[in-house]
Amino acid sequence: MTMADELSKEMPLAAVELEEISQCKRRIKFSVPIDEVEREFKASYEEVKDTAQIDGFRPGKAPRHVVEMRMGKALRESALSRIRRRALGQAVADHKLKPVGSPQFENMVYEKGTPFTFEATVEVIPDIALPEYKGIKIEKKDPTPATEAEADAELDRLREDYAALNEVKDRPLRDGDFAVATYDEEADGQTEKFEKRLVEVADASLLPGFAEKVRGMRLGEEREFDIQVPEEYSDKEAAGKVVHYRLHLDEIRAKTVPEADDDFAKRVGLESLEDLKRRIERVITERKERECEQEEISQIMTHLLKNTDFQVPQSILAEETRSRMRRRIDAAVRVGTPAERIREAREELLKNAANEAYAGLKLHIIILEIAKSEGIEVSDGEIEARLERLATARNMDKETLKKRYVEEDLLDDIRYDILEQRVVSFLHNSAIKE
Repeated sequence: MTMADELSKEMPLAAVELEEISQCKRRIKFSVPIDEVEREFKASYEEVKDTAQIDGFRPGKAPRHVVEMRMGKALRESALSRIRRRALGQAVADHKLKPVGSPQFENMVYEKGTPFTFEATVEVIPDIALPEYKGIKIEKKDPTPATEAEADAELDRLREDYAALNEVKDRPLRDGDFAVATYDEEADGQTEKFEKRLVEVADASLLPGFAEKVRGMRLGEEREFDIQVPEEYSDKEAAGKVVHYRLHLDEIRAKTVPEADDDFAKRVGLESLEDLKRRIERVITERKERECEQEEISQIMTHLLKNTDFQVPQSILAEETRSRMRRRIDAAVRVGTPAERIREAREELLKNAANEAYAGLKLHIIILEIAKSEGIEVSDGEIEARLERLATARNMDKETLKKRYVEEDLLDDIRYDILEQRVVSFLHNSAIKE
């Protein structure tokens, strides 16, 4: 264990002055005594002395004053950086702060033989006063029975899932067909070739406008055309570019939907069409029950939002707003919304994204506070069980999936997801349904 490791066990004896700038922001002023600074400088030297490459000396044999003369700036930066981190850790622990994001260090002043002074501005999750959250009064929602029309629509969707693609030779390509095409795709002087690729003739296929260009083609026909990709397109590499196509239609395939009969029921694992219809009705009923439960939960969340008043950290709010904004724009592009219309609606999209982000972050903080108040925690075993289910659903090895989650720092997301479900269930069970 190095001296630096030993020092890291103890917080530096820094004088700390805390200033509340806002509900979610603190400015902390530090003054680190000379002896603490010297101890950290010595620790930095001890870390490198045995491996320092100094001209004229074998590794580890250069005198300290020579090492410090040659590496003084790097040693100083390492020591002062470590002091800042340790001092901030001390302030966070002593004042029970809940920091988010990265601290902003400023006004750093150090001269040899004097205390090291600096300031840090940090965003924090605020302490909040919870409203009464047990026994919230909500309107009880009861599911309506599955109707014949709903059951028929669900059966039709299931038949679509089992549709076959049959080759067509006696007519041109039309909406709903699947084209088997060989084509070149050229943009910015780069060409990519595709052999007999299956493409649905629909507005959402490939690039916006592609379906319009190939509609009406016949077997063996070739077409050459350009597509102007919208600036807001989700694929940022393609966005704003003109893509040139040279396309040959190899096959036309039409979707054939199976009849609703006993044979079809057997294909999905049941004995008869009547059995299938009963299964569908049960699925619809269960879905409606979940929807009613979600409506009741939504009432609880609305109550919590209306009865709590606090700020949320601006850096997280900005990041979440940007993320939601990107998802909204990508969704609009995927359904073929013209770029001009997206630009015109940008201000409204941004406003909605910001409102959603704010409400989501407030609920996140409220749920964490309720969990703390009620002693609701998530064990490592629960996380392992969730990973097991995820791995099974994705047909993956659990340890491989876990490694990915660790590398991408996503285990805390799983922990919060489980915690949120437990808190929401607790609130829903304790609510008064009228």
